[in-house]
Amino acid sequence: MPASSSTSRAQREIFSCGERVFRERDVLDWALLRGLLQPAWQESQRVAACEITADERGLEIDQSAVDSASVAFRYANDLITGEETERWLEDRNLSLEEFSNYFARQQWGRALSATTSEKSYLDATPEERERFAADAILSGAFDRWSEVYSRRVAALADRDSTAATPELRADLLQRAGTSEEGLPAWLGRLERTPEWFEENLRSEAAFDDQIKSLVTEKDLARELVSLRLSLTCFEIETVEVDSRDAASEVLACVRNDGMEMAEVAEEGRYPYHEETLLLEDLPSDQQQRYLSAKAGALLEPTPREEEFEVTRVRTRTEPTLEDKAVRARIEERIVARHFAALVGKFITWRLLPPSE
Repeated sequence: MPASSSTSRAQREIFSCGERVFRERDVLDWALLRGLLQPAWQESQRVAACEITADERGLEIDQSAVDSASVAFRYANDLITGEETERWLEDRNLSLEEFSNYFARQQWGRALSATTSEKSYLDATPEERERFAADAILSGAFDRWSEVYSRRVAALADRDSTAATPELRADLLQRAGTSEEGLPAWLGRLERTPEWFEENLRSEAAFDDQIKSLVTEKDLARELVSLRLSLTCFEIETVEVDSRDAASEVLACVRNDGMEMAEVAEEGRYPYHEETLLLEDLPSDQQQRYLSAKAGALLEPTPREEEFEVTRVRTRTEPTLEDKAVRARIEERIVARHFAALVGKFITWRLLPPSE
């Protein structure tokens, strides 16, 4: 892509807070500072290396798989027509070629293996950063970073008076992969000023301060009352079989012969797995049958494409704050609700918000 296009994408406006505009580059740099960018960067480099390997070997892409992936992406983003897709890409300064190349790279990433490059994002060429930005946008990672960053910006706009603790400063430096001594050089390579780092440190402090005031035991207990049903926890075990007759046989072995699900799976050489899940994580059409099931109950076989799943509810547990998964889910709900209101107050999105 020409340098002018690369520059214009980096300057693409993502959101504003008051008169301050935050651009694509601001989101990417913050994600690097926060330690969120590196895993995505490494995966992008790995996938790119797989594509190079495919080219070197003269391999041909499975175009049908690429087309299926791009169609799935379009429907997931409500891009039904070609015009809607082109407009979505244009808003993000992405070309149709970049759109197609992304799904081709992902296909090679699934089909081949390659050693992850040790090169850091700070050492990347403009072309590598451009490819990574496209990957981040199309994978959805960029939208997630934008949303998380906007919460910090809104928290700072709401309360710019919280001093950052030495522990918070040390944590941010560690996430960035640098130290107090190495910070000036790190900022120089990113072409950022010490003031930029201090502003982001203050936003972390303001964010953490609001979190601490939000998530009290009283708030958690109050929220638990309204979420008690949806956070009911189920431990399940599932056997996958290839026909309805086989599913009936599994049911008979467990119900009539007293065999364990794992035993039946081993004897029949069927895939077997265990899982812990919350009611709200289940598809809506599946929730009622789980609610109706007692601990130890076998559920009716569920068709899955050309296979069937036989599921047994091993345990059913009412949610409590002592359960770490339940507690984390409630905290997440309280925090999300608070910052949705705060972001709505201080942030103006230049495109649709990431969650839409």
